[in-house]
Amino acid sequence: MIEGKGLGGKKVNRVGISLNNSYQKKLNRLAIACQTKPTTLAGMIVERCLDDATMVEQLQNELGVFEAYRVLLFKSHDESDVKYLLKGETSIWS
Repeated sequence: MIEGKGLGGKKVNRVGISLNNSYQKKLNRLAIACQTKPTTLAGMIVERCLDDATMVEQLQNELGVFEAYRVLLFKSHDESDVKYLLKGETSIWS
């Protein structure tokens, strides 16, 4: 399925996460403060982290990613979307 094609911008990919009680409580409290649903807020947090070069770099360093598999973030000056590029590759992933 092509995302966004005929879907009116709806999100079609689901990812399940498991949180311990402490983080679930934090997520719920922040969602209430932001007047949004916890699942919507969790999605926003994930999207922002995936588009944040510092966060991606920290996670890769923390998890000891092999150099060949390291992801670099790339943002074209004429696009708002961040793309991923593996070191040594010339084509860009969306």
